[in-house]
Amino acid sequence: MLQDIEKKHKDEGLTLLALSIDAPEDQARIPAYLKKNHLDCRVLLAGEEGVRGYTFSAASSMFVIDRKGLLAGFPSQFYFRIEEELGRMLPDLLAGKPTQGPVLWSIRSAPPGFGELWREPLDTKLTSIAIAQGSKGLRPEIGTLDEAHHLKRYSAQGVLESNVELEDTRLTGLRAADLDGDGTPEWIAFNDTGLQVLDGSGHVYWTYDGYDPTRSFEIGGIADLDGDGAREIVVRSGDTVSALRNVPRVLWKNEALVDVKGVRVEGPNSIWVQSGQTVRRLDAHGRVTTDSFQAPGSALFTGSLESSPSGPLRLFQWLTQQAAATGDLDGDGKKDFLIRSNGWLVVYAQDGSILLSLAIAENQTSPTAVFADLDGNPGDELVVEIPNYGLVALGIVPPATPAQNASK
Repeated sequence: MLQDIEKKHKDEGLTLLALSIDAPEDQARIPAYLKKNHLDCRVLLAGEEGVRGYTFSAASSMFVIDRKGLLAGFPSQFYFRIEEELGRMLPDLLAGKPTQGPVLWSIRSAPPGFGELWREPLDTKLTSIAIAQGSKGLRPEIGTLDEAHHLKRYSAQGVLESNVELEDTRLTGLRAADLDGDGTPEWIAFNDTGLQVLDGSGHVYWTYDGYDPTRSFEIGGIADLDGDGAREIVVRSGDTVSALRNVPRVLWKNEALVDVKGVRVEGPNSIWVQSGQTVRRLDAHGRVTTDSFQAPGSALFTGSLESSPSGPLRLFQWLTQQAAATGDLDGDGKKDFLIRSNGWLVVYAQDGSILLSLAIAENQTSPTAVFADLDGNPGDELVVEIPNYGLVALGIVPPATPAQNASK
């Protein structure tokens, strides 16, 4: 079909380019595949990493580029309606009319004054975002880990502070904390087998391998468990829950649990471990206490919101869902929770009302996003990766000063 469309409009300047994301060892098969399927188009060899700046999660993804090289159409626009969408946009594109570009994202509902605080372009898709909250007078830092295995650090205002390529290409997740209490954050990069603790320059302090062939590795949270001013990393490997000190040493290890599905740290004396449908609390020494509650059905406990007269408010998710994040978006002192899904970010208040609804046009994957207090004012900001747009901080936009108004 696309070849027929190209043939019809070729004299008007339409060109069809096929992009191969095959592994190098499979590229020799391309000519035979084209011949077998009667395909006659130019094929560009992008390799398994694809083309930098173009985000897609599946083959058969189509982008449309105008005469000036600007993005005019992206994959999700063409799902189940390629001919209809191309028929709508091609006449203007071929006539050379200015491209308005696709609507990459839009805010459907939000608190008053909520909008974009800053944006930084990205040339590679992110795998994780982490916030290092300021301590000892320092401002927060934003860290990102991308598919090119770069650890980037940004200031709270979105200024790129450092960009380091990590040696270990298996790392996909990122957390941040001041582990040793010196006021400078450490960065904890991890995958499903273990973690590495790094400084801002990417130097590896130490590595922990928690590989278990039957279960994946998980970081449950970070807290000062022994009261010495340094913070421990609580991890799960299979059915074993351990607390790792800020140096490469284990503070304690609990190997008596069975069927462990998850661990969440909510303070030095509140480490919640879910075994089957039962969620039990461990104390700061890793010992099981008498406190427990039941998870509904096959749901996974992901954290507590608040305590009410009727008891604690707890957040659960189904095992197939994306993990929810919590923060105080509207500054009322109560935790709100963020739900991510393909093409959407929604922030709910505890009463179930929607505080923020953000639609993202590229809906092949769930957006990467975290809550963060970037300015020290009431209400958290939201740091989110928007495909084909960049790393964005959203929050209450401060009113313009007289000098700013005069410069407009």
